[in-house]
Amino acid sequence: MLLSQDLPILLTLLSAAVTAILAGSLLLPKGQIMISEAASHAVLPGLILGFVLSGTHGWEVLLGAVLVIALFVAGVGWLRTRHSFGRGVEIAALFPIFFGIGIIALSLSGLEDTGMIDVDHILFGSLELLLWFEVAAWPDLLRAEVWSSAPPQMMASLASFSLSLALCLSAYPLFNRSLMDPEHFALKTPVAAFAVKVLETLVIAMAAAACLRAAGVVVAIALFSAPAIAGWAFARTLWQVWVGAIAVAVLGIVLTYGTSMVAVQLLNVEPRLSGILALWVVVLAVLAAPVAKRLKRARPMP
Repeated sequence: MLLSQDLPILLTLLSAAVTAILAGSLLLPKGQIMISEAASHAVLPGLILGFVLSGTHGWEVLLGAVLVIALFVAGVGWLRTRHSFGRGVEIAALFPIFFGIGIIALSLSGLEDTGMIDVDHILFGSLELLLWFEVAAWPDLLRAEVWSSAPPQMMASLASFSLSLALCLSAYPLFNRSLMDPEHFALKTPVAAFAVKVLETLVIAMAAAACLRAAGVVVAIALFSAPAIAGWAFARTLWQVWVGAIAVAVLGIVLTYGTSMVAVQLLNVEPRLSGILALWVVVLAVLAAPVAKRLKRARPMP
């Protein structure tokens, strides 16, 4: 039962969390974390487009997410040069437009009537629907046919994680230097600057797609920012941020399962896993700063 019912939820949560951490860690030091959080809403039209074209949770959904988030990030950059109302106004102006278009597209597409995706799942996720994975023992994971029975949300989340990790590792020197040594990296070439922006956009899009479809908007917002905040409290380098943030996410997932089991045993209620996880990762992020200060490990944000 653990492998067939709980393993899909754990893999989906962990892969979505790591993908969101990769995106959030790149944007938080630049004061741009709201881009990733807004993207968790703005990606909705891309998800709907992918569903309409494919009828599944496959690659078309990720492609639609990438296209829409690229448009969103480009729109934010363009609008930022067209007003003087202060930083962040362009994000606040654009993400309700994208999210609203997504809600309208959802109602027009008829997907909500099929149960494949609806507003409830968009807001709170569909983790509890990842019910079955044809795995009876750990060695079964080595059989290719087993993975054909995997929930599509889990596979999409794992695909987003794999692609995001590959992109971040391949461009790690650029990312780390731009965050840790911004004055020196101001000399970077236009090609390098464009490459970094493109890679950031791809990682944000894949994180938003993975989080929104499986875990919902509430968890997406928490995962984009909270673990990265905790990671930056201790880290000197970007890879240390990733390690610390992933540790926070794993601890949050463990505490989420523990809280859920206690609620079932004592209160005879089964609360939403997404809501519990959002609360735990935020609590851990809040605790990270005083713990780092007490251990004399606190690091200033780049």
